[in-house]
Amino acid sequence: MFNNEIFDSWLTKKSDQILSKVDRETITTEEMIILVLKAQTNHFDHMDQDMKRGISELDSRMNQFDVRFERVENRMDHLELRMDRLENRVESIDKKIDNRFMWMIGVTIAMSGGIYLKLFLG
Repeated sequence: MFNNEIFDSWLTKKSDQILSKVDRETITTEEMIILVLKAQTNHFDHMDQDMKRGISELDSRMNQFDVRFERVENRMDHLELRMDRLENRVESIDKKIDNRFMWMIGVTIAMSGGIYLKLFLG
């Protein structure tokens, strides 16, 4: 709306003038309003600085959280890859066992057939 530096400079100058005569003279209501306004601008300035510092700290903490979260996410991705590899190995072993079992059944049937032929026909 207007330049804060110009207003702050004027307000500081006026409040200094008023404060210099506080002990010697009575101050008017308008002068008291200027002093209250100066106190409020100082208060707002300190609040603004505190809020900016707080937001900066929060931003820093959020960035640290993001880094930690990314590390956990990377670990989870790595774990998922290892689980996929393990699943593939288990499937491979399962297929090998199935193949060997089928061979054993085939060999058992062939041997049983040979023994049957030898005993009953021969």
